[in-house]
Amino acid sequence: DHQGKGTTEPGVMHQEPYGSLLPFGLHKGYALATMCEILGGALSGGRTTHDETLVSCHDAIFNCMTTIIVNPEAFDAPAMQQEAEAFLSWVKRSPQSGDAPIQIPGEWEENNRLEREREGIPLDTNSWEKICQAALQAGMPEEELAAFRALAQ
Repeated sequence: DHQGKGTTEPGVMHQEPYGSLLPFGLHKGYALATMCEILGGALSGGRTTHDETLVSCHDAIFNCMTTIIVNPEAFDAPAMQQEAEAFLSWVKRSPQSGDAPIQIPGEWEENNRLEREREGIPLDTNSWEKICQAALQAGMPEEELAAFRALAQ
């Protein structure tokens, strides 16, 4: 909660005075969270969480991003690929709750991309109708739209 006491009440994240989530690994996540704020907020030209932004924006969620591309050949680490793969394999074998497999960063997105290429992008009926209405308003002929509607069924 806002006083740093543990709670199971999710409302502390959405009602003043705001609470926060405990960092991953209790104290270890602090450094990771700090670097995410600095790299994703300050370095991207966006904002970070602090007193002024909390007052002016009413929440601390900003949508900024910094991408860092590293050339592994610039390092003297000939076993880097094997070490990384061994680590990820070890992580995926970790004990877990539930039946879903442990996924590494990017795996969920890749699986969804493959599924959507195979089965299409799921879309609810209301959204599809709004897209069709927008197409008609933009000048798409009714006959052309009818062909797309037939494909969607």
